[in-house]
Amino acid sequence: MRFAFFFFLGLVSTSRLPAQQTSLSGPVEAFTFDAPTRSLRAVIGFPGAASFGPMLLDNVDFASIAFRQNYGIVFEGGKCLFVSGLGSQSVATAVVAGVTKFPDGIVWSGNGSLAVLYSRAGSWFQTIAGFPTAPVAGALIDLSSLGGSFTAIAVDASGQQIVVGVSGASGAVYQAAGGQFTPLISMANPVSMSFSSDAQTLYALDASTLQVTASSLSGHGNQTLALPGIANPIAIQAAQDSQNHPLLYIAGGSDRLLRILDVSSQQVLMDVPLNLQPTRLDPFGASSFVLASRAQSTNPLWVFASSPLPGAYFVPAIQLRQPARMKVAISGRAR
Repeated sequence: MRFAFFFFLGLVSTSRLPAQQTSLSGPVEAFTFDAPTRSLRAVIGFPGAASFGPMLLDNVDFASIAFRQNYGIVFEGGKCLFVSGLGSQSVATAVVAGVTKFPDGIVWSGNGSLAVLYSRAGSWFQTIAGFPTAPVAGALIDLSSLGGSFTAIAVDASGQQIVVGVSGASGAVYQAAGGQFTPLISMANPVSMSFSSDAQTLYALDASTLQVTASSLSGHGNQTLALPGIANPIAIQAAQDSQNHPLLYIAGGSDRLLRILDVSSQQVLMDVPLNLQPTRLDPFGASSFVLASRAQSTNPLWVFASSPLPGAYFVPAIQLRQPARMKVAISGRAR
């Protein structure tokens, strides 16, 4: 099979820290925000044999960690915090000034220098640049002037280019720079976008036409990539094989599959059946990405990985100790 797993550029979700400091042992696949426990944890081990590590930070409302880094953004008690040193004995937090709104999500540049906070419901985004030395928040950018509904956002590896997708009668993918918007691709319902590793090509998924448009950002035109056999494409991620040939990963929601497509030949290299319905396709570890987050305490975290075989792997749900009051009640009955 002519592909070797990618180095994803992007985002991973996270959280914030308790008083004790915890040093981790064993290989860390990634740090993640665990919503049911409102905590930040490491996923330790490799897909297929991974587990959640101890709580690194608790009482967190929302968090996101830079891809393959030990720092990120935490929201706690209405404050936006920069957290660093995750997994070490010297975890630190600092307030990021100028962030006044709570985002729906966060995407990161591949090099971890830029984070983009965004809200689809509020139709806005805001950048925080200068990671990891001196994070500085930019102005909040209002997208309501574009009309339609804000559906998607993406940033390139170096944090130099940001694109937004808007659906509706004026649906399109726009390049955003300095509060100005330049239309790049006309598209009814752009639900997911991803830059190539060299930032020369932008891939945009149209959920209305069930097609991906590969747009050359140097002005060499567009290429349409058909997705036969996928009725519900929800997300894409660009990648490359060991010979640097461009690949595209497409998640089919109700289709319960992940497709690996050779962009140059438009050949399907592999359709991997999934034993779950994916809800996202976000970068996670060095060769894995999140298919479904933990929505409830009984849910596992689902990731896609290339090893030991390409497929979906789950990180088991966290087994929490019984509250102290339960132990007292049981003890009382035992007497």
